[in-house]
Amino acid sequence: MTNQNIIAIDGPAGSGKSSVAKELASKMDFNYFDSGSYYRAMTLFYFRIYSSLKSNQEFSEWFSNFSFQDFFSKIKLTTEFDTSEQNKTFLNGEDVSKEIRSIEITEQIKHLAANPEIREFVNAELRDLVRLNKIIMDGRDIGTEVFPDAKYKFFLEASIEVRAERRYAELADFKTKIDLDSLKEDIRRRDESDRNRKIAPLKKHSDAILIDTSNLPKNVVINMILSKVLE
Repeated sequence: MTNQNIIAIDGPAGSGKSSVAKELASKMDFNYFDSGSYYRAMTLFYFRIYSSLKSNQEFSEWFSNFSFQDFFSKIKLTTEFDTSEQNKTFLNGEDVSKEIRSIEITEQIKHLAANPEIREFVNAELRDLVRLNKIIMDGRDIGTEVFPDAKYKFFLEASIEVRAERRYAELADFKTKIDLDSLKEDIRRRDESDRNRKIAPLKKHSDAILIDTSNLPKNVVINMILSKVLE
């Protein structure tokens, strides 16, 4: 049986999946959810713990007794759906929506996202959301691992050059200064890591519809998806 509460949109960073998913959700009366926001929130939580340890010895002692179950018991992830551009992500009741979008979190998220225990925890949270809401969700393994039963699955891709330019414009909104060539290299490394990780690698589901967004306006991509969903 297919799951009609979820539309899965996967693809690498900068492929346009988030902006497309947001507008698509408003047109279809669905909620939008970025699965990466929960991985980002967990990365933030981890680094807050790490920064609170004042010495290598303290960190070694903490890590030697590290328990994922204890770690998870201290985390409550929630989201506040918004019909505007951005949902709010809460970590233990604190709105961390802006903090989790920093370049520091972006650079480090891959370490936690590659961990099988953390992926299992986040996936359970995502499935709980979809039990209660109709959601368009974007990520890297939504159609392959989290919701392989989704009735509609799409995979968006774009050239590294286009994706770097999009990320550059996004970071400009945060008044973050970064070199465009450095962004291209970061994206290449992120792609390699995402596609080659052992747990839930980035790939297109056999049932997913592939759309290259490199030279397509956002409204054209949205209409392509709508034509498939509404046919």
